[in-house]
Amino acid sequence: MKREEAERIIMDTTMKIIAKNGLASFSMRQITDECGINESLMYRYFETKENLLKQCYEVLYQKIIAVHKDVDVDKLRRGEVIEAFHKMYIEMIDLLISEDYRTLFYYEYCEYLNIKTEHDVFEKNTVLKDIMNELKVVVPSTITDEEGRILIYFQIDMTSCFAKRIIRKNLPNNDETKEYIWRILKAGIMNLMK
Repeated sequence: MKREEAERIIMDTTMKIIAKNGLASFSMRQITDECGINESLMYRYFETKENLLKQCYEVLYQKIIAVHKDVDVDKLRRGEVIEAFHKMYIEMIDLLISEDYRTLFYYEYCEYLNIKTEHDVFEKNTVLKDIMNELKVVVPSTITDEEGRILIYFQIDMTSCFAKRIIRKNLPNNDETKEYIWRILKAGIMNLMK
C-alpha cells in the first residue's frame, strides 16, 4: 500500500471512530487494530496523535472555508444580508450533511480545541472577519464586533447543530426540513440585526 493511500485510510478510520465514540475514548491503538496498519508506520506518517487529529480536522476545515469565501459580498454590500446568509446556509448545510462522519468528527474536535486552547474560529478564519466587517457597514443599526461575531456564530452553530441532527437521523434529510431550519435561522438573524 502506498503512503498516500495508507494516510487516507488512517485519517478516514480516525474520523469514523471519533464520530461514533467521541474523542475522549480515542486511542492510536484503535486505529492500528481497525486498519491492520503497523503502529510504527502510523507514527512515521503522523508523528503524534495530535498531528493525526489536526490533519483530519483540516480535511473539512478547508471545505468550510471555501463555503465562507463564497459568501456573496456584493449582496452584503447592497444590504441583502438575509439573501447572502441564505446562500451560505444552503451551501453549508449541504456540505456538512454530505461529509457525514467527517462533520461529526470535525465538531467533536472543535469542542476539544475550545476546551484545550480557547480555540476561536475568528482568530484562524480571516474570511469570517471580512464577512463581519461587511455586516458592520450594511446593517441598519450600528453593529459592534461582538454583535457581528454573535450573528455569524449563530448562523454557523445553528447550521452545524441541525446538520448533525440530520446526519444522526434525528431529523429527516429533505428539502422541507432544511427550509424549516432556514426559517428559524432567518427569524433569529433578523431579530439579531434589529
